[in-house]
Amino acid sequence: MATKPTTIKVGDLAKAIEKAISTQRGTKFPGGIIMGKVIRGELKNLNADAAAKSITEEVSRAVPGAKLTPQVITAGGFTTMGFIFMPAEFEP
Repeated sequence: MATKPTTIKVGDLAKAIEKAISTQRGTKFPGGIIMGKVIRGELKNLNADAAAKSITEEVSRAVPGAKLTPQVITAGGFTTMGFIFMPAEFEP
């Protein structure tokens, strides 16, 4: 039997992350959310920067007005290609 995918509003995700960070720090910590595709291992025949730009452009078309910045992060054998989303309420 197929299961229904979990969905979450980006605003709710941002608030939950902010709550977790403020609990650790004791104050509001402005910032964004990193979203994208996470790949483990070597990226053969794939330009990660171009992929992040393409992902950002596609999401920007689907969510007009969202403040998105392409980003690639590689650490611990994983590469995240996507964007940083900066909700208006979390801008400094």
